[in-house]
Amino acid sequence: MRLFYKISNIAVAVLLITGCGNQEKPVETILDNDTVVQSQNTIYLNQDELPPANDVARFLAGKPVDRFASVQNSDYYKDYAIKAQQQWSELKAKTLNPIGEWSRNNIPDFYNDTTCLFYPFGGPDLVFAFAFFPNENTYVLQGLENPGSITMPDVLTELQTREYLDSLLYSYRYINRFGFFVASHMADDFKNYALNGTIHLILYTLAMENCIITSYQNVYIDQFGTLAASDGKPTKSPYGYKITFMKDGSAKPKTIVYLRMDASDPPLTGRFEFPYFINSYKDKICYLKSASYLLQNNEFTIMRKILTDQCDRILQDESGLSYAHVLKNYDVDIYGTYTRPMKVFSYYKQEDLKAALEAKKSKALPFRIGYASQINESVLMACRRKGKFPNIVNNQPKETAGPTQQFTGDTIYKVQFKVSWNIIPENDPSLKGLPGVDYYTDNSVYKYTVGAMKSEAECAQLLQQVRKKGFSDAFIVKFVNGQRIK
Repeated sequence: MRLFYKISNIAVAVLLITGCGNQEKPVETILDNDTVVQSQNTIYLNQDELPPANDVARFLAGKPVDRFASVQNSDYYKDYAIKAQQQWSELKAKTLNPIGEWSRNNIPDFYNDTTCLFYPFGGPDLVFAFAFFPNENTYVLQGLENPGSITMPDVLTELQTREYLDSLLYSYRYINRFGFFVASHMADDFKNYALNGTIHLILYTLAMENCIITSYQNVYIDQFGTLAASDGKPTKSPYGYKITFMKDGSAKPKTIVYLRMDASDPPLTGRFEFPYFINSYKDKICYLKSASYLLQNNEFTIMRKILTDQCDRILQDESGLSYAHVLKNYDVDIYGTYTRPMKVFSYYKQEDLKAALEAKKSKALPFRIGYASQINESVLMACRRKGKFPNIVNNQPKETAGPTQQFTGDTIYKVQFKVSWNIIPENDPSLKGLPGVDYYTDNSVYKYTVGAMKSEAECAQLLQQVRKKGFSDAFIVKFVNGQRIK
């Protein structure tokens, strides 16, 4: 059976075919064990046009691959595929889905961000990066773990394949139970002949999240802070791999960069490749979870400075920057419960964080992540640079009195064309050429409109003009006495 992958009809360089036509509402279909949002305007991308990494990812996720059919027809692989799918389904239901729902409602500016996520000390934890930040264009992960290399399953013996697959599932034991990887245990896990680094866990996660991998490349950071192709061998500079992929049926390419590097002061002293590299992502968000409290001691002063100098927003648990430290430069919203760290980290107890949560009467998070999950606690801090996000109070846009044009005692029709978590500057290029731009707030977001007509028919022509400007999802809304009628 030849496999084809469906992706929505958006022009992108990696595609060999482009199309056009009327936009259709997406429908859910099942294709080769994948659940992907489809539309009638769909591009079919031949499996042969994709790199071997995509085949290996599908193999690890228990999904069919032509070239590995003989292995996948074996009883032990079929048993593995069932276990892998069950494990992932349980993780999604118990942890990842609750994280997504909570993030959408409580930290929408983080959840909806489309710039870059920088996840230091995260190792191969793409799982939680996707859960909290599903919309990012770029994910930069850093850790001490070996990047590893891709092994094609059809060159392994049956025994090696069994050990490879069993080791992969076993490596997820802490993520499934507590929401974090253990670096020292991963070092042992990665001693397997085939499971030799983070790449295998990354591929597994991508395939489980219905991603299509379009390229894989070994890289390192050169002296100018630029990603350069490498032979995959260790270097003094940060090194690892770069993956491009498409997620959830979208044809928009996204990027993952995994870098192996020691983030302590000695290797960073006098070397500027990494600061230059990470500074190239101007609007990044930093995520810190299960970071061993490294940034709270004097051996990681350079990385601490890089983060606080370059990252205007940070989402972290108590093991990242100290609560006292982030309060100096950030407006901090705190969530969850905290009484003490694990015994092994007892030195890093933060009484000020405990007092702040108690004063807030904060409730437990609906999911368990981080070290404190072992004592049934989890805490998150959403940190925003002071003065940089004036329109956000407790992570929600400030409510306004409604549309700037008031029409009381009357019925008015407008064209709604855009929704934003923040106020859009009047000189923003996306608003150019639109007449009488206005906005109102609804569910703590800003909804932008144009026009103020007495009838829906009068508004129809304006609707077509707005759609021709590129806002294809624009529609007509009705106001009575200055209030939106739904």
